[in-house]
Amino acid sequence: MVTFNVRSKNKSIKLLICFIVTLGFIIFSKYVENNKGMEFGFGEMKLPAVSFLGILQAMIGLMCIVMVCLDYKIGRVLAYIFTLGSIFFMFMGIIRSGEMSSLPGIYNSIITVVSVTIISGGLSKADKRAVTDFLTGLRNRRGFVALLENSIREKKHFHVIYFEIENFRTINDNLGHKYGDLALKTVADKLREVENEDNVYVSRVGGAEFAAVVFGAIDPESFAAKVIEKMGTSITNVDDDFDIRLTLSIYSGISTYPDDSTNSDDLLKYADIAVFNARHGHTKNRICFFNNEMKERFFRQIELERIVKESLTKNYFYLVYQPQYEIKEKRLRGFETLIRLRLPDGTMISPGEFIPVVEKTELINKIDSYVLRRALKEAKMMVETRNNEITISINVSAKNISSPGFVEEVTKALDESGFPPECLEIEITEYSFAEDREITIENVTRLRKLGIQIALDDFGTGYTSLSQVMHLPISLLKIDKSLIDDIENNQVNREFVDAIIYMGHLMNCEVISEGVESDEQLGLLKDHECDFIQGFVWGKPLEYDTAVELCEEK
Repeated sequence: MVTFNVRSKNKSIKLLICFIVTLGFIIFSKYVENNKGMEFGFGEMKLPAVSFLGILQAMIGLMCIVMVCLDYKIGRVLAYIFTLGSIFFMFMGIIRSGEMSSLPGIYNSIITVVSVTIISGGLSKADKRAVTDFLTGLRNRRGFVALLENSIREKKHFHVIYFEIENFRTINDNLGHKYGDLALKTVADKLREVENEDNVYVSRVGGAEFAAVVFGAIDPESFAAKVIEKMGTSITNVDDDFDIRLTLSIYSGISTYPDDSTNSDDLLKYADIAVFNARHGHTKNRICFFNNEMKERFFRQIELERIVKESLTKNYFYLVYQPQYEIKEKRLRGFETLIRLRLPDGTMISPGEFIPVVEKTELINKIDSYVLRRALKEAKMMVETRNNEITISINVSAKNISSPGFVEEVTKALDESGFPPECLEIEITEYSFAEDREITIENVTRLRKLGIQIALDDFGTGYTSLSQVMHLPISLLKIDKSLIDDIENNQVNREFVDAIIYMGHLMNCEVISEGVESDEQLGLLKDHECDFIQGFVWGKPLEYDTAVELCEEK
């Protein structure tokens, strides 16, 4: 806001200076015209003042063009006044005197008028293009922000309403950008139907994100509901060869000026946060108002990102190792590595708090890299103590396992640490196959060829179909803790766990249950012939030194 005012002030000052200089040139040229016999001396050389008239006319034309370039709206008006005024007075001079000496000046002024018209027209179109989305024809984000800032300066009460297309990425990925663009145009057309000149203005502010600002007595929730209803009934349908029908649905988030903020960037950001909450089921009607709780959560996320960045630099992270046991004889299978964060003042921050935050950013890749390299370095002593007969399991994010360079990173870390590949297990979740399935499967296959084991973590959460799992090179299935928690009392859970164990063995996979906390759960899993368990019943996560001591036990 301050920057905007400073720029406006500077432009006004420059425009004023040009105006004064141009006026000075005009006054001087009139003075010369009225004193045609006057001469200017340069040493012994004498030049008639009238010979400078052409230069003065050219300078006036130049200054008019400069004013238009500074502000094509005000500058154009001033330029027309100066040039048309000059043409008028020169014509009057010709009529009075009968002399045609002013004719070149008239031509210069006409050329200036034409130049000003062309330049101002071009600048006007460029200005319009700068605030217009090329695909939909709506205002773009820049134009929308300018509208908000102008409304804030005028202290108008308004609501910012964000709209986001549901599963837009799926449309692009599965059907192609042709249909993605078609979906965007359809939403834009529906929004244009509800736009009016006084109270509602709509824009496209991002990839699949649209926004409206509503003024006056319009109820923002009713307006958003009306738009959502229009989208729900809208169907796009086109193809030369076959029919594809897309039923579009959207989510909406609302922020309010001045209640939520008096800053345009914050209002947009808060409306976007409200959309996020609507998208994740924090509302029943797909519409969510921004509130202080969301603001606190948002600033907490920013703070956590800062803490994670600092912790990676200053080594506040460390690893603990949760033992995994063979269920029949309680033989140590190995450890799952778990990351922990302890700040210098002793404050512990749970992975359950910071991992979901960094998973949305590139920081998750840095955390994965940290865990991989530190675990291989620390655990090398453990596997050597056990003659390479235990497994060290490392969790990898969906974003990382689906990235093209992941296998090379793992290979480099193994080479640098000297850690045996056959003792390493990479844990991935079912959600990994929702990111980039082809790259994920390729990476998993390459890792298996290196001798690295692959565990499918949190199995049973529903992201992967059974047909997909059966064709994946998985060596271990991990039964999600949520299925184990009530296994003692829930017959359905028991049967489901039994089915997973049976299916795992059918696929030549071993099966491990995580989160086993009672002897009763342990007994039931043993009866169902589960291969391994991990959980508090036999071992909590251990500090590094304690894990090494456990490996040394025979």
